[in-house]
Amino acid sequence: MDMSPASLPKFQSTGGRRADRRSYDAQIQFRKGVKRATVKLRDISQLGARVAGVFLVHEDDHFYLTLPGLAPIEARVAWVAEFEFGCEFLKPLNPVILESIIARS
Repeated sequence: MDMSPASLPKFQSTGGRRADRRSYDAQIQFRKGVKRATVKLRDISQLGARVAGVFLVHEDDHFYLTLPGLAPIEARVAWVAEFEFGCEFLKPLNPVILESIIARS
């Protein structure tokens, strides 16, 4: 898979959210390379999420989030603010899967 900067999807800021975020307060698994951590997911949408409680990340870092019952979701860091960051999923979540995730919280 080509991971050069030109081939990566870009976060498209429109001055607001591209999708409505839903509150989701749960502990999930974060993996970046060989580093793993339990993090807190604060909110989620089809296109991304807000994550808290993780070691240092930088904009455009790639990583995986694992929610209970789902395969790891590949994402990239869109913004960082102290101990939280926003991420964009490389493949948007199916709306049915998103509703299932929200229903479990």
